[in-house]
Amino acid sequence: LADYVSRMPEGQEAIYYAIGETRRAVADSPHLEAVRKKGYEVLFMTDLIDSWATEGLREFQGKKLVSVQDANLKVDVSDEEKKEREEKTSSLKGLFERAQAVLGARVKEVRASDRLTDSPACLVVPPGGVSPTLERVLRAHGKEPPASQRILEVNPTHPLIAALQTVADRDPASSQVSEWIEVLYEQALLTEGTPIEDPQRFARRLTTLLQQAVTAAAQ
Repeated sequence: LADYVSRMPEGQEAIYYAIGETRRAVADSPHLEAVRKKGYEVLFMTDLIDSWATEGLREFQGKKLVSVQDANLKVDVSDEEKKEREEKTSSLKGLFERAQAVLGARVKEVRASDRLTDSPACLVVPPGGVSPTLERVLRAHGKEPPASQRILEVNPTHPLIAALQTVADRDPASSQVSEWIEVLYEQALLTEGTPIEDPQRFARRLTTLLQQAVTAAAQ
């Protein structure tokens, strides 16, 4: 932590970390995108005790420890980037409402993301929620974690999201839109390391959508 603080660039106010089962899983997490773009280091925490350790420590040398998976993560962006995201977000209101209706109680909220730059979507832990890693640890020890709904964050500048909005605008009742929303959600679950409820259904849905996309591209 002392080494981390010594390398912090001017303007960085927090110590950022990510918790996961393996270094590779953490390094590839979409939650790191905005923080990395700012040039900030992220601590990779892959030990079982880390979830409890960070809760107990909270800060070091006056710098707060902040999880990049936290719903309240705030990363400064340029005025130009902020304006672009706000414009795109306003046009996606209908898609967000559709996603909330499709996913129902599986998510607490569907909203635009400030942390994503390359990925289309991710799931984040709301205040008071339990991290995916801690959930897996508790289940592995025969304990059921407290119920916790994730927040689905959508990257408003991603081409896939823009294309999905176009399809939804053209046909608001399209079942294809619902299928893509399900795929985005289950993809986000897999990315955070959470097993999906029905892998076979996910595979069938993905195959159907890929077939439709390839067929359209071949015409």
